[in-house]
Amino acid sequence: MSICDSNPLPRLIYLTSIELQAHADDVLRPYELTLEQFHPLKIVFLEGGAVGQSSLCGLAAKTPANMTRILDRLAAKNFIERRPDPLDRRAFIIHLTSDGEKLVNEVAELFSSYLNKIVMNGISSEDEECCRRVLKQINDNLGRITPDAV
Repeated sequence: MSICDSNPLPRLIYLTSIELQAHADDVLRPYELTLEQFHPLKIVFLEGGAVGQSSLCGLAAKTPANMTRILDRLAAKNFIERRPDPLDRRAFIIHLTSDGEKLVNEVAELFSSYLNKIVMNGISSEDEECCRRVLKQINDNLGRITPDAV
């Protein structure tokens, strides 16, 4: 019996997520990064190279304290810079450095050529689209849960 046969779908999604993260961390290890650290870099890249720190917390689903810790590590590696927000002196705008941009491009290519090809091996485009629709619906359903509903 496979792990897929013996677990409810939410548990299977959770176990798959853990396995994907482990493989992503393996790809990132030579860069001395974790997926938790790479994710904010990619978000800043996708936001045009700069984003407010509080916005980044929301986009990455991280608490401000956790994001500060991650950004401290990324700044120490010269992948990001914190610059004062000209509209709010208490806030910072996170900017990718040229090293950070180069890293995101390089790692995105690795993920595309390694993880995506291996993970999606044998899965038709129709099955992938079906999976996307189901996962989107699950995510939408979770987004509608209120704290008092639990």
